[in-house]
Amino acid sequence: MNVITVLLIVLAIYVVAYILYGRTLLERQVVKADPKRLTPAFEKFDGVDYVPANKYVLYGHHFASIAGAGPIVGPAAAMVWGWSLPLVWVLFGNIFIGAVHDYLSIMSSVRHGGISIMSISENVMGRLARYIFLAYVWFALILVLAAFLSVNASLYVATPTAATLAILYMVIALVFGVFVYRYGVSIRVASLIALVLIILAFIYSMNVPTVLKYGDWIIVLALYAILAAALPVWYLLQPRDYLSAYILWAFVALAIIGGLLAFTTGFTLPTYTSFAAPGAVIGAVAGTPPATAKIAYFWPMVPLVIACGALSGFRSVVGSGTTSKQLSNELDALFVGYGAMLTEGAVSSLAVIIPIAVAWNFAALEAATGAPVAQTLLNVANIDVAKTPTLGGLAPAARFAVGYGLLQALAWSKVLGPQTFEALFALFRMFATWALTVFVLTTLDTANRLARFAWTEFFDWLRPRSEPAYKVIANRWVASIVAVLFGAILAYPEIYVPELGKSFPAYTVVWPAFAGTNQLLAALALLTGALWVYLLLNIRGWRALLVMAPALFLWITVTLALALWILLIVPYLPLLYKVGAGTVVVVSLVLDILLIALFVRALLIVRRAV
Repeated sequence: MNVITVLLIVLAIYVVAYILYGRTLLERQVVKADPKRLTPAFEKFDGVDYVPANKYVLYGHHFASIAGAGPIVGPAAAMVWGWSLPLVWVLFGNIFIGAVHDYLSIMSSVRHGGISIMSISENVMGRLARYIFLAYVWFALILVLAAFLSVNASLYVATPTAATLAILYMVIALVFGVFVYRYGVSIRVASLIALVLIILAFIYSMNVPTVLKYGDWIIVLALYAILAAALPVWYLLQPRDYLSAYILWAFVALAIIGGLLAFTTGFTLPTYTSFAAPGAVIGAVAGTPPATAKIAYFWPMVPLVIACGALSGFRSVVGSGTTSKQLSNELDALFVGYGAMLTEGAVSSLAVIIPIAVAWNFAALEAATGAPVAQTLLNVANIDVAKTPTLGGLAPAARFAVGYGLLQALAWSKVLGPQTFEALFALFRMFATWALTVFVLTTLDTANRLARFAWTEFFDWLRPRSEPAYKVIANRWVASIVAVLFGAILAYPEIYVPELGKSFPAYTVVWPAFAGTNQLLAALALLTGALWVYLLLNIRGWRALLVMAPALFLWITVTLALALWILLIVPYLPLLYKVGAGTVVVVSLVLDILLIALFVRALLIVRRAV
C-alpha cells in the first residue's frame, strides 16, 4: 500500500468519526448539549480559573495541553512493532476511547459546575471513590511531571536553540494575554501580532543557544511549572497553550502536504515486524536481562509505550480541571474535546508514524527516491548510515525529528530543486525538534496546575475542622510546589550504565510507568463517564454499551500491562526508580482495584433497582 493511500484513508476515518460518532451520537443523542444552558465559566466567574474563553483559544489551550510529547515520543518508540499495529491502535483508541473519554470528561464536569472527574465519581460511586480517585490522580501526575521534566531537560541539552525559543515563547504568551484580557485587543489582531513575534523568535533562536546542564534545566523547569500552576490561567497558561497550537497545526498540515507531494511509493519500514519486542521499549535499563528479552508484547504492553497518541487519562483531568471552567457554550465542547483528541491522533498517525515508516531504512529510501540521504544525514545530523542503517538505531525523539525532516526534504525538494535537499532537511529537522519542546512544556505546566487542583480537593475535608490549617495546606503556592518537588526528585538523576559507559535521562525508565498509570486513569475516567451516562443521563442499550465496552477493555489491558511491568521490569531498575516509580505504580494498582470494585457495586445497585 502506498503512502498517499494510507494518508487519505486516515483523514477520511477522522472526518467520518467526528461527524457520525461525535456530533450525531455523543453530542445529540447521548449528552444532548444545549447552547442555552449557562456554563460554569459564567456561573462561577472568578477571573483566575473560571474564565469564559473564545472556543478557538480554548481549543488551542486544550489541544496543546493534552498533546505534549506523548503523541510523538510514544508512537516513535512503538515502531519496533512495525507501522501497522501502532497506526491501528492510534485510530482505534482515538475514535472509540480517547475522543469519547475527552468529550464526556468535559461535559460531565460542565453539568456539575466545573468540578473535576474525580469529584464526579462521588456522584456515581460514592464519597470514598472521590478520595481514592483524587489520590490516584495526584500520584499519576507525579509521574507525568517526572517524565516531562526529564524529556524537556534532555531536549534542551541536545538542542539549546530550542530552549531559547521556549523562553521567548513565554514572553510572547504574556504579551498576548495582557493584550487580550487587560486591554481588550481582539483575538484576531492579538494572534496576528503574536504570530509575527513567533516567526521573529524562530529566526533569532536559530543562532542563539541557551546552554545549561541537564540537572540545571530540571531545576529551572520545576520553578517554571510552579509559577505557571499558581498564576491566573489567562496570564500565561492559556495564551501559551493557544499559541502553541499554531505550531501543532502547522506541524500536522506540513506532514499532510509533504505526504501528498512526495510519495506514491511504499514504506521502507515493514508493515509488521514482531508481536514481541525487546524489553527496552517498555523501560528496561540497558545492560539488564529484560532489555534484550522479547517480553514487550504489543498487547497488552502498547499502552506503556503509546501514552497519548491514542488516548490519555491526563486529558480527563485537563478537560474537567481547566477546560470545563473556560467553556463558553455547551456546543463548543465537541470541537474543543472530541475534535482536539482527533487532532492529536493526527499528530501521531500523520506526522509521526507515516514519516518514520517512510524514512526508516536509509538505503532503501535513497534507492527509491535518488535523494542524497546518506550524505545529508552525515553532514547535518552526524549519522553514519553504515553504523546506523535505520531509524531504529536512534532514540525515539531523534527518530521522530529525523523521519519528519527527511519526509519534508523529499517533498519540498521536488518543488524547489534537488540541490535544496540538505538545507530543507536541516530546517525541518530543527522545526520538528522545536515543535516537540513546545509541546512538552505545555503538558508540564498544565500537569502541575492539575496536581494543584487534585491536592486542594483532596483536603477539603479539613476545611470544616480547621480553617487555618486548610488555608495553609491548600494554599495555591504550597499545592503547586509539592507535586513538582517529588517529580523533580525522580527526574533529576541520570542513569549511568557501566557496561555501555554512558548515562541515560530519567524518562527512559519513568516513561512506561507514566504511560501506564496515565492510560489506567483514562480507563477509570471513562468508566466514571459511562456510569454518568448510564445513571444520571439515563442512557440505556447500545448507546450506553458504546461507552462501557471500550472502558472495560482499556481497564483490563492497562491493568494487565502494569502488573507485567512490575514483575518483569521493576526488579532490575535502579534503587531510586524501584522505590519511586515502582511504588507509585503499585499504589496506583491498589487504588485502581478499589475503584473498580466501587464501580461494579454502583452498577449492580442500579441494575437491581431497575
